[in-house]
Amino acid sequence: MKKQFGVALALTLFSDALMAEEKPTQTITKFDQHLVQQAPLSNFSGTAQFSRLPVMPSAGDIAPTTVTFAPNTITNWHIHPNGQYLIVIDGEGRTQEWGKLIQNIQKGDVVWCPPNVKHWHGASVDTSMTHIAISAVAKDDQKVTWLEKVELPQHPKEKAQQIFQKSSLNSVSLTPKQLSLIPIAAFTATGDIHHLTQALISGLERGLSVNEIKEALAHIYAYAGFPRSLNGLLAFKSLLEQRKQRGIEDIVGITSSPSGSDINYYQLGTETLGYLTKAPAEQPLIENFSPTIDYALKAHLFGYLFSRDNLNYIDRELVTISTLSALEGVNNQLTSHFKVAYNLGLSDKHFQQIIKTLEKEVSASIAKNSSSVWQKLQSTQATSVKTK
Repeated sequence: MKKQFGVALALTLFSDALMAEEKPTQTITKFDQHLVQQAPLSNFSGTAQFSRLPVMPSAGDIAPTTVTFAPNTITNWHIHPNGQYLIVIDGEGRTQEWGKLIQNIQKGDVVWCPPNVKHWHGASVDTSMTHIAISAVAKDDQKVTWLEKVELPQHPKEKAQQIFQKSSLNSVSLTPKQLSLIPIAAFTATGDIHHLTQALISGLERGLSVNEIKEALAHIYAYAGFPRSLNGLLAFKSLLEQRKQRGIEDIVGITSSPSGSDINYYQLGTETLGYLTKAPAEQPLIENFSPTIDYALKAHLFGYLFSRDNLNYIDRELVTISTLSALEGVNNQLTSHFKVAYNLGLSDKHFQQIIKTLEKEVSASIAKNSSSVWQKLQSTQATSVKTK
């Protein structure tokens, strides 16, 4: 009897597993992923191509509808008894299946939502979206089931503005505390532990907290690599232990406020990058040539690291600019981050402070290279203004 019960239980579990595997789920076919086929020449006067989509289950007529969402407008959660196609024909939007992450959609993308799958869709925060919705005509007992409103997490731009507001930037100059981040980042990037130790001591004396320095050293990994970042952290750990033995109590400082467990860091990073660069949020890095690096940069760097609010955006850019200034062969990236710093409110006066600090506390050659990149950017921007 026990053996039979065990066999029955095993069969039940196996059946449940198969059902779980076969459960329909919402799918998005990106514009560049459509399976394009050549239309037969016998039926067309010239070249034509087509892409087949899965058959929609329907016991009646099909009703296509064009829907235009204003920016930041989305539907409630809802369910279609016969499923629904969404074909984005203009703008950018978002969609989410219940229990899964929000996904971005744009012109040319096709969303298939199977029958009875709870979901929502709508425009992106800043851009309107128009899609063609194709679904079976609703019968009296098969209408769309509208459910509760969507509770979206705090939008990245709102958090970006909150972190920016924590900045101690003023219209005249960067503070000694902020300037102390410059040699810390530069010496970490070059691997000069001796001078890094002196810079760390100076930073603590100028008011940087332990957690702010740890955050800056961790941020550097995205630009100089884990080995440099880890070596910097280990040097800092050793320094703190020595100072504690001598009775020096350093200010620990605040830690980053906790992030929600449901955050889509790729989406967060995409939108934060758009906020920093003032460019379209969905602009792919290096034109989708490497989706791997695109994901790493957006999810890990601009998503996770930039969401940690015990360093504001300006401080992170000071760390980044100083790190890139100390590295060879990365002037294109340095130029990009000078632009980001401009977008965050830094003026020519602030950049002069950065370069002067590099020259005085790090290296004349590093300062010279950084200055040449900055001056070239100034020249380019001046030319652009004149041509407008």
